[in-house]
Amino acid sequence: MTATPARDIILRLDTIDQLFNEPDLNPFSEEEIDVLGEPALLRAVRRLLARRVRSWEGMRLVIELPVDQITPGLEQETEQALRRYSAAKIEDNHLTIHLSRTRSLIGLGIVIVLSIIVIFIAYFLLTNVFPRTSDTVKALVASSVSVFVWVSLWGPMEKLLFDWVQPHMENNILRKIPTLDIVIRPKS
Repeated sequence: MTATPARDIILRLDTIDQLFNEPDLNPFSEEEIDVLGEPALLRAVRRLLARRVRSWEGMRLVIELPVDQITPGLEQETEQALRRYSAAKIEDNHLTIHLSRTRSLIGLGIVIVLSIIVIFIAYFLLTNVFPRTSDTVKALVASSVSVFVWVSLWGPMEKLLFDWVQPHMENNILRKIPTLDIVIRPKS
């Protein structure tokens, strides 16, 4: 995929299905999607995410295919396929975000309960079972429990706060792609 100064997103494919399906991995190929073995549309979305496109005005999706692969009505079929794929992928990303949040909240609840139990056990041991323990040992145990709680809480908190970002940003791109003008032309 390359972008020209005319704001074209150019995808060079061997067949139109490579837009959605990953080709066989082929590092000997001259085409980027063959070298990486990934669908051209996902590669384009990743590139657009990295570029942080702010203005979509005047952008076109240009698909270059071998002459024998271009058929009448292919542009319209491709537009419809892009709409269907984008809608399905957006829904899938929404489900991914929802699942991630649900799992993170469950994990966070479990970790909080375990952390409270560990804190209570440490407090009970230091105040009732070993009350004459030196202040240095008490500080060491308190520090260790604090680090344990912090490390345990970090994973679920990170997922809750940040895992939604990538699918959400991808959805923003997927909403725009079907609105682009699609041009299918022969490979040069």
